[in-house]
Amino acid sequence: MSCRVTGLPLALLFVLVSALASTDDLEYCNIVYRINGNSIDFPCLSTKNIYISAHRYQPRNVMPVRCQYDNQRMLMALPRLRSGVPTTLGQIDLNKPNCYAHIKPYPCWAYQEEGNCNSLQSVIDLFVDVKRIAWVLDSGITNFLEQPIKRCPPKVYAFNLSNDKTVKTIDLSEIVKSSSRLQYLVTDYNELGHPFVYISDGDGAFIVLDVNNNKSFRVVLPRAISAGCGDSDVLYLLLIPKPKGQSLVIFSYLCGQKVYSIKSEHLRSGKGSSAIVELGTKRKHSVLLGTDGGKGVVLRYRGEAELYLWDSDQPYRECNFELIQNADECRLSTHVVVGKNEHLLSLSSNLSDFLNNTCGVGGASSRLKYVCKECDDDCY
Repeated sequence: MSCRVTGLPLALLFVLVSALASTDDLEYCNIVYRINGNSIDFPCLSTKNIYISAHRYQPRNVMPVRCQYDNQRMLMALPRLRSGVPTTLGQIDLNKPNCYAHIKPYPCWAYQEEGNCNSLQSVIDLFVDVKRIAWVLDSGITNFLEQPIKRCPPKVYAFNLSNDKTVKTIDLSEIVKSSSRLQYLVTDYNELGHPFVYISDGDGAFIVLDVNNNKSFRVVLPRAISAGCGDSDVLYLLLIPKPKGQSLVIFSYLCGQKVYSIKSEHLRSGKGSSAIVELGTKRKHSVLLGTDGGKGVVLRYRGEAELYLWDSDQPYRECNFELIQNADECRLSTHVVVGKNEHLLSLSSNLSDFLNNTCGVGGASSRLKYVCKECDDDCY
């Protein structure tokens, strides 16, 4: 009898908690941040008019591709793939969901001057580490989809997010090659608390930056890893955090046949092929979008919008993938990050329209939304 008496409140409690969780999820699912080329927040109308008259602002050429969450704001990389992108590193206030989000330059307008090598030229990726340092990868090349212009050397910038001050600038001139294609970066700390930056080079290598000792070197990948891939293929790079400097780096070419990992400690020591572990074979080309902050990797298939979560402790196989968001017919995700209260946020856009230059005057239609399995199709 006593079991029945105590069991009833527990059952009711379970139902109540489940209901609250569902309500919480529904609340997040309804939050949408709409972004397009008109979202740039200029300091005043006269400044905006100057940029427009000088053709330094063309809304149709603006599109965010990467993002990182920090205390109710989202930092965004807006690479200068075509002319007329006034800010290449921006931020939006997540406390103010609106019809269209307002993108403010980060850390300020002075850092956005194209052609000034003391400023950002074209930010292609960024990563916020456990110490709230934002590491930003600047290719130095603008107008990549039109007529590429090498404005400045490629660099990595580090910003302290507690005060938005620059704490480090690293020139990559001496470590890149003429054939290098810098693409993604992550940052990890060794057991002594020293930061190391890992950058994927589509030319078949990782660039390792020992920030504390001002050293850099290349870890060349075996040719078999890029088998079947062209010169313009993408080398994805993710960090799975582990304690005591034992983090794992997961990587794969978009057109590559397999997914691999290497311990960050091996990268720090310059080890290459001897330390690489094969995690599985792809059935279809997959896009590695981000992690859930732990061992989970978020991915989608090339040209498809459904999002899957893969437990990286398990082999890379479809039976180990969990569907976490159904297809949005209009947009493809380019990045998934951990947001408020550990909920995942997806940045998506009509990417193919942008690449084919068939967007309207407002540019790409981008959305920043929390990942929810029941995903409403929003084509406007």
